[in-house]
Amino acid sequence: MKTNQTKAALLGGATVEIVEINRIFDPVVVELAAQAGFGCVWIDMEHSHLGLDGLSQLILAARATGVDTVVRIPKGPYNQVIKPLELGAGGLIWPHCKSVDEARAFVQMAKFRPLGLRGLGCGRDSDYGTLDPTEYMGRADAETILGVMIEDAEGVEEVEAIAAIDGIDLLFVGPSDLAHSYGVEREGIPHIDHERVLAAFDRVGVACAASGKAMGTAVGPGESMRRVVAKGTRWLNCCHDMSALASGLRSARQATLGAKQRTLTQQLLALYHRGELDLDDVSGTAKRHDFSRSMVNHLANFVIQKAKCVEALPEVAPLVERMEQALVDGRRGLALTDAYYVCLAVQSLPKERWLEVLQATFDRWEHAASGSFKTFFDEVKKRLS
Repeated sequence: MKTNQTKAALLGGATVEIVEINRIFDPVVVELAAQAGFGCVWIDMEHSHLGLDGLSQLILAARATGVDTVVRIPKGPYNQVIKPLELGAGGLIWPHCKSVDEARAFVQMAKFRPLGLRGLGCGRDSDYGTLDPTEYMGRADAETILGVMIEDAEGVEEVEAIAAIDGIDLLFVGPSDLAHSYGVEREGIPHIDHERVLAAFDRVGVACAASGKAMGTAVGPGESMRRVVAKGTRWLNCCHDMSALASGLRSARQATLGAKQRTLTQQLLALYHRGELDLDDVSGTAKRHDFSRSMVNHLANFVIQKAKCVEALPEVAPLVERMEQALVDGRRGLALTDAYYVCLAVQSLPKERWLEVLQATFDRWEHAASGSFKTFFDEVKKRLS
């Protein structure tokens, strides 16, 4: 029987990162999650159209890639509990757990004696009945993760008793449904950041710590994640299939648009350096050379502010020329608007700081894997002002 590395990590006090599969039920998603370094996938059957045949294929992909699986099951009868386990799922999540009695009933269905009364089948998890029954039942109970979702006010009120139940490993806070339960879902702030939801995190965290259980939630990277981790969250559903796909598509499109814009900038600057542009006639120049008026206007403004910088402090000329050369070379993270902005904004500083700020900006920009020149300039300007 497969060792559940995710459960072992939780028992060892580690924090685990989980990817959710909520709508795109293709084994390729599991394989890609494994390639990205995730050790566990959360498969949703509560809100989705996924059936047992599809679940079986996802679990096979996870077993082939060494990834653990937990399944959020629909809230329902005994057969909906045991079937994912017999397909080889490494854990189950019970939604909307509102009482200690409900949590005990979940354990009764999902665990063998003496913890529960699960029936003995001959599924994939028992190597189709070929494992020694006694050894198999002991390993199944030890390796399976059972989590309950605390996403209702009633569940929060009984959380200490729920956390104390033998067989429950994870108490997963559902911020959005909890905000709905409290009647604060429309107050204009992210549900996970509402004071009443955060107070629930505090109470669940204390209950988990007292009973040696893990607290989890769904939260993306950022300040909200930092806040709930500080409250004791160690199970982090940090992204899902749809957000990852959408983010990748947006990133590819933005990168393509950026490359296209850099190419246009190079073409425009080539005409400028050959003396073929009349920057005093922005509209006419744009029309004659088939560029947007705004792009030609950005170049005109950059040329003006660049000249003002050099006139005010000749020593800055090499750095300003270096900026223009980066535009000519089509370097990523630097647009005409950035160059114009920097030349204009640096003039608001004392002249004795210009060289230091621009050189520090170049140093940070050229050594960074990503980020815009303007962003680095603003950060340096703020730090050195």
